[in-house]
Amino acid sequence: MSRTLRATSRAVPSDLLPESLRPQPGHIRTIAHRGDSSSAPENTIAAFDAAVAAGSDLIEIDVRIAADGVPVIIHDGSALRTTGMAADVALTSSESLGAADAGSWFGPGFAGARVPTLTEVAEWGAAHPDVGWLVEFKGSWTAAQMDGSVATIRRHGLTGRTILQGFETETVAAARDVAPELPRALLVYRPEHLDGLMERLQELGAAGCNPIGQLPIEMPGLALRLREAGYSVYPWTLDEPDEWGAAGVAGVDGVITNRPGPFRNWLALRWTGAQELAS
Repeated sequence: MSRTLRATSRAVPSDLLPESLRPQPGHIRTIAHRGDSSSAPENTIAAFDAAVAAGSDLIEIDVRIAADGVPVIIHDGSALRTTGMAADVALTSSESLGAADAGSWFGPGFAGARVPTLTEVAEWGAAHPDVGWLVEFKGSWTAAQMDGSVATIRRHGLTGRTILQGFETETVAAARDVAPELPRALLVYRPEHLDGLMERLQELGAAGCNPIGQLPIEMPGLALRLREAGYSVYPWTLDEPDEWGAAGVAGVDGVITNRPGPFRNWLALRWTGAQELAS
């Protein structure tokens, strides 16, 4: 198939989302990338606290499996950038990762911040019922590998406000097989990934497609066609007003950003006002 996207006749995929996370005409959700990572060290509880303070609708996090099989919240395959510890996450225990300083790299006021486990984040999430979760599984996961993470999400009552996502088709398929009740989104980052995209999304039973931010901006019809087919669209990672405006014009449902506070202010002062004038 060419890069022309074809809508399908299936039921509206975004109906798979919890009602609180379904697309709303004229509304763009604020999704804090790794928490409010402009105000606190990424993927830490401090960043999640800051994301809530900034008024974020959802928090995006990254999950990897430590050497002891425990899911931990860290973006890179190496712990070096955020902890100073030259260690492969997959070869390091969750206890060792949790004992590392994951905050000093960002600023001295965050010294001692930890790499949290998914269980710790889920416990924090249970105490913050108004925030949704966009949980990215880094790399390729099997259903067996994903089972423990899904059990943690279920155990802490987060199923009604969580979307699972990944770049790898097999990872999203594993999420479908392990947790059919949890909505899924496929991440895409290259134009060639658009070939056969609608068929892939349908096969995965996905509710959304979350492209790198340049795609819906450079290809204005992308978000529109995805939304016409019923998929939610959350591009990443957009941090500047001109990017936010272009994404809004393209018709996205949410923006994944490192700067949720400024984005919320922009929505209130620029986008909402412009929409009201246009109507």
